[in-house]
Amino acid sequence: LYKARPDLVNCGRTLFGKLPTRHQQGDLNYFQPIPGRVQELLDIAQAEMLKIGCPMAVKHNEVAPGQHEMSPVFRTANVSCDSNVCFMEVMNREAAKLGLQVLFHEKPFAGINGSGKHANWSIGTDTGLNFFYPGKNEAGAKLYVTAIACLAYGLAQYNEMVRCTVAHSGNDHRLGAQEAPPAIISLYPGQGFEQHVESIVNGGDLLGYKAEKKKQATG
Repeated sequence: LYKARPDLVNCGRTLFGKLPTRHQQGDLNYFQPIPGRVQELLDIAQAEMLKIGCPMAVKHNEVAPGQHEMSPVFRTANVSCDSNVCFMEVMNREAAKLGLQVLFHEKPFAGINGSGKHANWSIGTDTGLNFFYPGKNEAGAKLYVTAIACLAYGLAQYNEMVRCTVAHSGNDHRLGAQEAPPAIISLYPGQGFEQHVESIVNGGDLLGYKAEKKKQATG
């Protein structure tokens, strides 16, 4: 099927066509079992990545049909980016051996999620102190609140510069879907911390925030 579509072969995405009746409504694909042949490919890729020193941590379906995710174990951000590139090379090589084709375009099919290729990041010290971890004592909480405030200020002051670092055709294809960046630079710290910020603005205690684990309602 892949070779029957010149647009997929030459561009990595379809240039014409129509959405199927069932695509990614309700994010249902996320909860289905990984297809057998895809599971085989992911297992092989995981083993091959381990051989070159890139252990993989995650292996599951994603929102769109035929969309699956693997992620390298957390490490220094630029090394993680290199790991992503190595992973794509391994996937292409091993998929060909199984008669499969991996599409790494951000939107291989119009209106359906594609490849994210993002690198999540944090900031910390060489002693393991994470600036974006709420902490379990007053010093940790103060560091966390300060780090979020600095990040928010930096985004507000230098949003054009941040946007320039990601403003390319690949990211523009990703805009507006799950885990994709919006066309504006924004910061969403979560409902709990957002309420804490509102409290500080209204004169509340700077150290009043406590991270809480809650169960997600299923009904």
